[in-house]
Amino acid sequence: MEFLGVIFSLAFFVYFPIAGITAMMLSWRIRDFGHQGVNPLIIFCWKAYTLIMLTTSVIFLLLQVMAVVTNQLSLFGAALAGLPTVLVYCFTIYLEWQCFQLLRALNVGDDYILPQTLQNRVHLIRIGGSILLGMPLLIFVSVLVYLAPLFFLVLVFICCLLNVLALNKRSRETELLWLITFCVEKNIPLATEIDRYSKTMSGRYRNRLLNFSSRLHSGDSLSEAMAYSPGLLPQSAIVSVHIGEETKSPGIALRDAAVRATKKLHDTSDKSNLANLILYLTIILSLQFIITGFIMYFIVPKFKQIFLDFGIELPPITRSLIDASDLVYSYFYLFFPIFSLPVMILALLYFGNYFGWYNLRIPFITGWFPRLNTPHCLRQIAQAVAVESPPLIALDSVGNYHLWTDVRQQAQSAAIRIRQGHNFWESLQEADVISSAEAGLCSTAEKLGNLPYVLRTLADTIEQRSIRRMRYFTEICKPILICILAVLVGYTVLALFMPLIQLLLKYA
Repeated sequence: MEFLGVIFSLAFFVYFPIAGITAMMLSWRIRDFGHQGVNPLIIFCWKAYTLIMLTTSVIFLLLQVMAVVTNQLSLFGAALAGLPTVLVYCFTIYLEWQCFQLLRALNVGDDYILPQTLQNRVHLIRIGGSILLGMPLLIFVSVLVYLAPLFFLVLVFICCLLNVLALNKRSRETELLWLITFCVEKNIPLATEIDRYSKTMSGRYRNRLLNFSSRLHSGDSLSEAMAYSPGLLPQSAIVSVHIGEETKSPGIALRDAAVRATKKLHDTSDKSNLANLILYLTIILSLQFIITGFIMYFIVPKFKQIFLDFGIELPPITRSLIDASDLVYSYFYLFFPIFSLPVMILALLYFGNYFGWYNLRIPFITGWFPRLNTPHCLRQIAQAVAVESPPLIALDSVGNYHLWTDVRQQAQSAAIRIRQGHNFWESLQEADVISSAEAGLCSTAEKLGNLPYVLRTLADTIEQRSIRRMRYFTEICKPILICILAVLVGYTVLALFMPLIQLLLKYA
């Protein structure tokens, strides 16, 4: 048991943070200084360090497996005790291998700008390093939450506060979008108005506004100033404004973006949003962990000793509960990753909800969900078509200015096929942007002359369908979770009361 504890402590609270920090440092260095002209000695030392970390991960993984196997646990107990940490070790090995592959690509080629493959790998390494670095902190917070009810209340308060701050952030983005829209439509000097508007704000947000206006004063275009002022406006609005500049209709693009932001602000304030539902599920799971842990730590050992003193043979269901209690009690430190899962999911959800998922650089997400950006893409195409401009302008803008690497590659792939002479809608279908039915609908709408209306309606339909599916999923999860908890409670009650029934029958 002590051996497992040493492995767990060294890994979660020493090794994983070191691996995360070094991975993030490597990604920052390449992002800030490029991949050319790196000292060969530095590359050699960093490669050697990465190989050492990779070897250490493999050794820790083998020790973990050996320690679990040699402690005479059941197959289920061994899987439950060792699987979480084994998965994290495998993730660390994968991350260190990606770092080694990135180091092999340094000083290769003549271009100073990072190739797309290296950009993807840099994003992956930075996010993976953040996960490894934040995992011990989340585990520590989870332990505090479960051991002290006061910290549990603080966690709920922080989640509610983040909800309010996210709503305030969306409100500021919408307000600024409408201000820019009115200035562009009425030909009012935008930089001067932003300066005046910044005087009504304070703190970091005011500094961002001043940085935005200074770029406008220095001659940057509106889309460039917006792109170099992160946190002020949604990413989709930046792409739409660039399309508007290309099609000589920035006012229309801005008004459309402002209307969309206002509608999203209304949807964010809906009481049935996903964040509140996940908070509800997390509270239920956390309370279950606390109650079950109390029973296993304080009740079950005393219960076991009482019936052993009476010489009563315990029923199989009671013995299984006692075995599970002994397993968790003996290897409690190995179950921290499982117990911290609700807190991890909650932190990830509220982090993305505050900053906006579309404003975060999340690599490879459209590889899993290729239609995630479809509504935005359809609206941007409709924006170009509405002013009688080639729809290829929208794809080029998405391919050059979208924040997500996968979306840029998706748009560039479709644009290449279109330039080679393929049908526009079939090219979008080949790039997994739209389905075959949607491609046929768009083609028919193009022939009938009502393409912009159909594209915007189709985008709204896809978004509403996704929202309905998410609501169905969350509503189904509630009764399923309650049923699972009911089964666990019933199992615990039966396991505790069956020996009492046998005792009453024996001495009746």
